[in-house]
This record gives sequence, C-alpha cells and structure tokens, in this order.
Amino acid sequence: MPTRSSPLRPQLTDTLWRRGILVLDDDAAVRRTICAIADRAGWASITAPSFAEAESLLGTENFGCVVTDVAIEGIPVDGFLHTLADLCYTAPVLLVGAGGAALRNAAADLAFRLGLNTCHPIAKPIELATLAIRLSRIDTRLQAGFTGCCSRDCHWHKAAEVEPETPARAAE
Repeated sequence: MPTRSSPLRPQLTDTLWRRGILVLDDDAAVRRTICAIADRAGWASITAPSFAEAESLLGTENFGCVVTDVAIEGIPVDGFLHTLADLCYTAPVLLVGAGGAALRNAAADLAFRLGLNTCHPIAKPIELATLAIRLSRIDTRLQAGFTGCCSRDCHWHKAAEVEPETPARAAE
C-alpha cells in the first residue's frame, strides 16, 4: 500500500495516452533530469545512452520528439542526424550540448540541411524552465497538427544568438 512518501502517485491527464519522447545522452543524470521535465510536460520518455541504442529504438517505437546531446561519448551527433534523415523523420529534434553555441548551431544547421525539424538548441547545463516550456510548446503544436518545431524560438526564425537563452526568452 502506498504511503505518503511514495513517489508513485499517478496524475490525471487530459488525454488517454502520452506522446513518446526519445532522450539521448551519455550522462545518466542528464537523462533522468530531462525525463522528469518531459514527464511533467506530458511526455512518455524512453532513454538511450548511445546512438546505436537510439537507432534500434527508432525501429520499434513511435516518438513525437527526440532530445539528443550534440556529442555522445565524444562522437558527434552527425551520424544519428543522417539516420533520422534517411528514415524521413518528421517530428521535432531538440539538440542540447555543453560545447559553445557554434557547436550546437553547427549541429542544428546540419539537421536543417538534412530536412529535419530542428528546434533552437539548448545549452548545458540545461535550464529546467526553458526545457519545460519548449517541450510543452512542441506538444501543443503537435496536438494542433503542426509537425514542425516549436516555432517562435526556432533556430531558423531567429537572428544569430547573441545572448544565452533564458526561461523568459523561451516563453516569448
């Protein structure tokens, strides 16, 4: 029987199912954090610690969004983005990374050139409010029938990044 300290407390949702989100990062703590935020934003998270494992999941699961680090164990995300493009993946791809803005933007530029719906990348350490707002916006757009990214803060709708992203900018 659950007690007050039990973390297992189901929450009612407006829908009978939740969209799947693939969380890809080699750091387990980052994966857990992203999953916790995604869960609160209404997503059902599945994690992968490597590109190979993520690629195998793409063939067995239906994801409404992919959140991936720009490099896993020193390997750039480029090959994984090519795999998504080869599969004609249409759902939003959200890139996160600890490198400089140039590294994140280069990965987003590649994804865009490959025809992927790439959201504006998020820097690590991840601002939790920024991620929550972004995932909620993506979910809202998908529910409305838009398959593209999260729109107003999209990498392709902005001028070059001059200042770091904050929750206030993400909410605009």
